[in-house]
Amino acid sequence: MPAEKSRPDKHDAITRAASETFLAEGFDRASLDQIAQRAGVSKQTIYSHFADKQALFLAICTELTEKLTIPLRRPARETGDLRSTLLRLGEDALAMMLHPASLDLHRLIVGAAARFPELGQAAYEAGAGRMITDLSALLAQRSRSGDGLPRPLADEEADRLAEQFIGMLRGFHQVRGLFGIARAADAERKAYVAACVDLLLRAG
Repeated sequence: MPAEKSRPDKHDAITRAASETFLAEGFDRASLDQIAQRAGVSKQTIYSHFADKQALFLAICTELTEKLTIPLRRPARETGDLRSTLLRLGEDALAMMLHPASLDLHRLIVGAAARFPELGQAAYEAGAGRMITDLSALLAQRSRSGDGLPRPLADEEADRLAEQFIGMLRGFHQVRGLFGIARAADAERKAYVAACVDLLLRAG
């Protein structure tokens, strides 16, 4: 069992198959048997990596957010000034939000949350909530060093700015994506992210 759990290729195959199955079947109709068959592993192998179907679903949400927020937890010397860090985060986050698989996952979470409210809460904490927490910590830390913000931020101020920034990024870009409306060109999205970053830095 430990040997199975230590294999990253199995883990990746399971999460990839789970994403495809959840999107195709919905959370409640998707089964671990289907996921195991699609991943080419046994059901017991899935249990060696994840406690249950909900844990597997949340792992997918967490891994998506983890990739995005890595720069927020790096030392300033590795990420550059605050504006550059926020621009990179904003462009990557908006691109992720508008990716077809992410839009499908968003629809899936919204559909499942009505019947499984605890799943909606956990998915929020693993996704947007995690991003807001990490961004808030970065803003508070950088404000104390005088990087890009005019004054030190109290924790509650940093929380508010982080939430407002993520909300601005989503804007109506994600709404249009969810409705199947063609997304803006890359240059337009980059300009929009830059405007959001500048607004956040002035608000601070």
